[in-house]
Amino acid sequence: MKQRNLIFWLVLVTLLMACSGNQRPTPTPFAEADGTAAAESSATPQNITITDLAADPEAYADSAVTLTGHYRRLPLLVCETDPHPSPATWQLEGADGSLIAVGGFDSQVRSLLPTNLTMTVAGVWQQFEGPVGCGKSAATMQIWYLKASDILSPSPIARVTLTPTGSGTQVADVDTGEATAVPTPSDGSQPPTPTLEITESEPTQTPTSASTTVPAPPGGGTPGGNATPTITLAAGGGTAVNTTTPTTIAPGTPGGNPGATPTTGSGTPTATGSSTGGGNPTATPQVFTTATRNPNDFSVIELDDLSGETPVIELLSEEEAHLWPILFDYEGAITVTAVSEATMNLVLEIIDPNKDVVQQANNTGNGGLEAITNLQLNVAVDYHIRIYNLNATEGDYCLIFSEGGGFPDTIKGRLDYGQTITDEVAVLGIDYWCFLGSGGDSVDISVTSTGSEGDFVLGLFGPPDFGAIGPVFQDAEVENVMLTERGLHIIGVLDFDAGAAGYSLTLTKN
Repeated sequence: MKQRNLIFWLVLVTLLMACSGNQRPTPTPFAEADGTAAAESSATPQNITITDLAADPEAYADSAVTLTGHYRRLPLLVCETDPHPSPATWQLEGADGSLIAVGGFDSQVRSLLPTNLTMTVAGVWQQFEGPVGCGKSAATMQIWYLKASDILSPSPIARVTLTPTGSGTQVADVDTGEATAVPTPSDGSQPPTPTLEITESEPTQTPTSASTTVPAPPGGGTPGGNATPTITLAAGGGTAVNTTTPTTIAPGTPGGNPGATPTTGSGTPTATGSSTGGGNPTATPQVFTTATRNPNDFSVIELDDLSGETPVIELLSEEEAHLWPILFDYEGAITVTAVSEATMNLVLEIIDPNKDVVQQANNTGNGGLEAITNLQLNVAVDYHIRIYNLNATEGDYCLIFSEGGGFPDTIKGRLDYGQTITDEVAVLGIDYWCFLGSGGDSVDISVTSTGSEGDFVLGLFGPPDFGAIGPVFQDAEVENVMLTERGLHIIGVLDFDAGAAGYSLTLTKN
């Protein structure tokens, strides 16, 4: 994932010089697709529930309303020619599962917000009638939807107005509103408006060579194999300590590891990836020795499509392998990170349509962070992320992938109660840390900057569906929050200044 560099800072300095005094400017509100701020409605919006609105949409026709619900993505409209987009580009879900369609701010919410985030939106409830789809196959539809004029919650943050585009020397550009027509989705769901055109050049990072790491079997390895490295994070620091030294065995040796010795770092993904240069190549499947526990013998569970920058929490039962179809938004250079409960030994893989393993990560042993970094895939191929456990246990894991050209959101590792870690967030990125909590636990979380830069805020999310717990990305402290379920929870760390800044994160059980 390439970093935004000098031009971003030049643009930021120019903006700051235009502001009075030394105060940081108030984050720009969500903008409409043409880059202008939404016009305020002359009517006072009435607060209504999504349940009431979905039950009788005609009763609120052309009314200014305010709604609160959980954010849901809609699939992108993909047409080769003659697109007929729907004005509804995303959805809000009510407490009873009712769904209403929303139009506006699609380029911001699609790249910024995770599915299930609680949102409050103001706008005008109205009906659209017209063709939706591609060319002659477009069907005439009547769609009730909220034409959004303002997003009241979550609070707008700096990166909302910075749309990644251009080359590696360019971080953000003005949203032109030009649409790109793209092929029709096959799932038959209601399509949204076309995405904004995004031009992306080659990644500026130099990825490491493709990994051929063999997953370590449970119980410390087979004869001649590797000792399972134990990764610990010391309280007061984010430096990972490898307490055993893996031995590199020549390729072909039973139980051996025909690849590089795993490395660990300060909360930074260390698994390898590959890039093939220009164009849009098909990743070449690697040859991996079969693990002691073969995922082909497990029950295969195929889950919903996984979009970039959308964390998930999932329960992995014993003898299960989970498949996550990958949805590409850019040019397919992806980074995948995952971490599990301490009783689990995760294997993280990218597999192609032939079920061949393109890339694999199993470098850290029980409860450790697994990552595949900057792996160039062909966006025209239907890849899956496959994840399974080498131990005969069940438990939760959290997973995310990001893509070159998007935001560098990543899972950094797993925390325990009473632990403090230090790390650094990437420019425009969100760092996610996972911890195991139980129903009835009362927790405090705090984040502080470790240097002169950074204005950090927190978000807390819980199982089973990455639901927001309390206000999201508004404060640097979360105090006396009562957890309601047992499982992995996720802490999000965001810098309001959208820079690369160091932070210290503390998790406490009261």
